[in-house]
Amino acid sequence: MADTTPPKLALKEKAPKVAKESKEPKEKKPRAPRKDYGFLPDAVIKLTEGEKNYKGKRKEMYEALKKSNGKTVQHFLDNNKNDEDPPRGWIRFFVQNEAIQLIGGTKKEPAKPKEAVASA
Repeated sequence: MADTTPPKLALKEKAPKVAKESKEPKEKKPRAPRKDYGFLPDAVIKLTEGEKNYKGKRKEMYEALKKSNGKTVQHFLDNNKNDEDPPRGWIRFFVQNEAIQLIGGTKKEPAKPKEAVASA
């Protein structure tokens, strides 16, 4: 019976590994401010009707919004600066969940030019 084992290949010798110098961790660059999500700083915060049940950080931020009810967005942003969670993101969250409304708080869309009517 014939030998069916594959032939052994000659392996090249590898160079010994050299330990690399450990690099110091790089400092993170400061993050650029994010967009304002389309609301103006002078928009007025108004709480909507109904019971809102939140837990944890959402509850904390909703309580802070309750204190800013009837005041401007800029007032809320100035009083709730936090490195972990930017307050403008929380405003967006509560607007999307219809917990608050922003009165006068959206940027106006640029006026689209009307098409000229061709006269014949």
